[in-house]
Amino acid sequence: MRTLRLLLPLLGLLAALLLPAPAPAAEVGLNVNGGAASGTPADFDQLTEIGSKWARHFLYWDDAQLASYDRIIAEEDRRGIKTLLVVASASRQAPSNPQAYADFVGSMARRWKGRLEAIEIWNEADEGHFWIGGPNPSAYVDLLQRSYAAIKAADPQMKVVFSPTVGHNYDFLEKAYAAGAKGYFDVMSAHTDTACLVNSPMDYYRDPNGRIGRYVFLGYRELRATMLAHGDDKPIWLTEIGWSAAQHACETGAWAGQKLAGVDEATQARFLREAYHCLAQDSYVQVAMWFTNRDLVNDGKMNNMYGLVRFDGSRRPAYAVLADIAHRGDTLTGPCGDFGAPTVQFLSPRSSEVIGTGEPLRVSVTTPDKDVLRILLEVKGGQKIRSYTNHGRPLASGQALTLNWQGAKKLGLGTHTIVATAIDGQGNRGTAEVRFRKVDPATLRPQPTRFPSLRLLGKGRTRTLVGRVGTKLPFAIKGKVVVEWQNRRKGRWKKIHGAAYNAGKPFRFKQRLKYKGRWRVRVRYIGKRPFKSSRSRWIRFTVR
Repeated sequence: MRTLRLLLPLLGLLAALLLPAPAPAAEVGLNVNGGAASGTPADFDQLTEIGSKWARHFLYWDDAQLASYDRIIAEEDRRGIKTLLVVASASRQAPSNPQAYADFVGSMARRWKGRLEAIEIWNEADEGHFWIGGPNPSAYVDLLQRSYAAIKAADPQMKVVFSPTVGHNYDFLEKAYAAGAKGYFDVMSAHTDTACLVNSPMDYYRDPNGRIGRYVFLGYRELRATMLAHGDDKPIWLTEIGWSAAQHACETGAWAGQKLAGVDEATQARFLREAYHCLAQDSYVQVAMWFTNRDLVNDGKMNNMYGLVRFDGSRRPAYAVLADIAHRGDTLTGPCGDFGAPTVQFLSPRSSEVIGTGEPLRVSVTTPDKDVLRILLEVKGGQKIRSYTNHGRPLASGQALTLNWQGAKKLGLGTHTIVATAIDGQGNRGTAEVRFRKVDPATLRPQPTRFPSLRLLGKGRTRTLVGRVGTKLPFAIKGKVVVEWQNRRKGRWKKIHGAAYNAGKPFRFKQRLKYKGRWRVRVRYIGKRPFKSSRSRWIRFTVR
């Protein structure tokens, strides 16, 4: 027993060691407003109090005041805070002499070797605000290649960061790879604080090509997919994340005048926590830097309402949240975003069902999910059958969506597969398949037929014969059924009434009998290959 007591703590330690470690959260960083004028004692104290691992500052290479940055880098280095400088232009003009820019960032690497952690090569080069004239991937890659060579020559340990894209611009990155970007950056970066962003980081949409949308937080996963497609396993830094607290109407982009430019401050703080929760599930995102530390202008406009600290020096709720994340990490649980494929089920046709030539096919599907916006039906590798929607609202959960598909008549003989695709509000797709076979009945062996459940209804001289033609073959029966009503007259049975009906449907022969007396009725199927002719038993009755 004493041995067991000694072993229990060891077993507990071993079990703890064997438990999977939590996913590492992205390191916390903070954009420090003000460029060369940033780095005030209050700024440094804020970085330290929050527990920020990184500070990002703007530096304009055509208007550089390097002495100011000497002080900033020295103080942040003393406090154990890593510094990232994004080197752009005060005029926002692309460098007319890219080598001059490269020489400048190379001189930065020499000046602050061992103290400056990383240099971001331009800011948002994929859009026209900082790269006037519009994006030019080839020109940017030329700048990147020259800058990479100059920086690494001065300090091989300095990290070279690709220009952050506006949103997650995987198209620009794809074109940059085509222009030769691979091997000339250590880190990919992006900005998620896009104009009029009001959605949770867990919400997303998909572009028409099925990829996660550029302007949602989780779009960094598409940057990652693009990089891996080019054999590039570099980390990603989100050098600006944020939601504005502005409450005026959106003024830019496709949503101008249609929604708010920002979110309320409580939502801003909640989205901040959710963002780092998402990043904790994607370890390749190493750093995430909130934009920004403080408001510099008190006009209430979108661009001036991102700060953790308001213009008057008071703190928004997001301040305490970022500090909590920096000290305790991700405290939320559960997945980030709904990426589960919706469910769709076939009610008909049954698997391996058989139909004949000239027959429609009954197709019926349903979904148990409550967020499916569309169900598509199509023949695998062929034509579309139907698209079910509900005017932008979810389809009713559990409802059977049914049609008699006439297009089946045009299919060739053989086995065919129908695919049902359910698409939810996030663009996730779930599929189901069912196979059926189309045959030419004339080529099959003759098949017996019969009349199950044949019944005579009614009374007096009004009688109705109901039933159907039965067979083991699963497709519609061709040909006709004929009813014969006979009356006993002068010792002999004589046909008095008769009618014909389509054999492919249940029949209902209603007849007003001409005479009283003894009667009998039966039904015959006039066979059409592959169905054999047959006749029912006589049903005898008396009309009084």
